[in-house]
Amino acid sequence: MAGSRWAPPRHLLGFVALLVLLFFWAYYAGVLAGRVAPGLGPGGVETGERGDRPAQEQRGGHGHGI
Repeated sequence: MAGSRWAPPRHLLGFVALLVLLFFWAYYAGVLAGRVAPGLGPGGVETGERGDRPAQEQRGGHGHGI
């Protein structure tokens, strides 16, 4: 019994390797795609093109018919 050690099944190792490969492939695809919404910021704090007021205030804000 001293010579038999537990080893994970080959299929499990292949599955984990596939998951790691897919993760890195998806990350690389995301890097190539770039930023999805460059002007988007938390809470509408980003400034717009027309001045120093936040972009949300320039458009009238949420629910103001615009």
